[in-house]
Amino acid sequence: MMKLLVFGITGFIGFRAARQLVGDGHEVYGFLRGKSEVKLEGLAGAVRGDLLDPRSVEEAVRTLKPEGVLFAAGERYPSGRVDSVYLELMQRSRVEGTRNALEAIVKLGLDTCFVSVSGALAYKHHEAYKGEIRTTLSREVDEIDGSTWFGDTLLKWEGVIQSYVNRGVNASILRLGAVYGWGGVWKERFFEPMLRHARTFVPGNGKISLSFVHVDDVARAISYIYKRCSPGEVYNVVDDEPVELRVFLEEAAKTFGAPPPIYVPLILARISFGAAYKLIAPSFTLSQAVSNEKIKKLGFEFRYPTYREGLQQVKREAEREIQEKQVAQT
Repeated sequence: MMKLLVFGITGFIGFRAARQLVGDGHEVYGFLRGKSEVKLEGLAGAVRGDLLDPRSVEEAVRTLKPEGVLFAAGERYPSGRVDSVYLELMQRSRVEGTRNALEAIVKLGLDTCFVSVSGALAYKHHEAYKGEIRTTLSREVDEIDGSTWFGDTLLKWEGVIQSYVNRGVNASILRLGAVYGWGGVWKERFFEPMLRHARTFVPGNGKISLSFVHVDDVARAISYIYKRCSPGEVYNVVDDEPVELRVFLEEAAKTFGAPPPIYVPLILARISFGAAYKLIAPSFTLSQAVSNEKIKKLGFEFRYPTYREGLQQVKREAEREIQEKQVAQT
């Protein structure tokens, strides 16, 4: 088992990954920013610092001397309106934060397995927004589309990692599909309202294909990769079945007993999200169907191979949380 340091442990993905790693027997520590706290049974401890301060990150790495580092940090994806300053901070926290962590590993001469999450929904293609469904699957060797905010961020982010791989660092990248579960943006914008049997609103017509992945499968994939650290490898982590966004959301509404969503013109999303529109818009206008063949050939098996099984788990977790709150109040 390994001593691991998790950047982003308070986030949706980072927390689930840390919980999985603890459950798999690893000695896990969290990197905390500001006044943030984390409650996770079995967590070995935490260090506190500033992700954008190289000396702070180096001190954390020096203190722990981890055998593995997970980078799942960065300002969270917005569920509402934000300004351009926040988008800049989102990119900096990922790109510069990654650089700071990798530089600390190199400077201290550590033999550390570095794993970073990234995104799988920014592959380049030439489809216009006409509601068509994408049937060809993008693979890890395909080009990232740097014309979008998300794609530009991924190119810079992964570029930093590759530069350190070239310097001898053992680093791998997991490109994630649309990560859903009882948490994060999908919970806030869709699942919680649906649980209340409220109607949700979706920008665009929903007629695009996307590759999804349940957050618990992301956590399991991260733990799996630590058993097979391989410098420079990139893996798509998506489930087996790309699905039309409209179908996914209407199945979610049905699962929670809510009315089907209403699809609204994209111009309303531009007004609602402000500067975040350039981040949000591709998610509702560009099809991204992605292959998971590479990680499955490595031997990884998805617990939730399609959105159908995954959404049922989301409902069970939501109901369990409600029950626990009711018990706590009695």
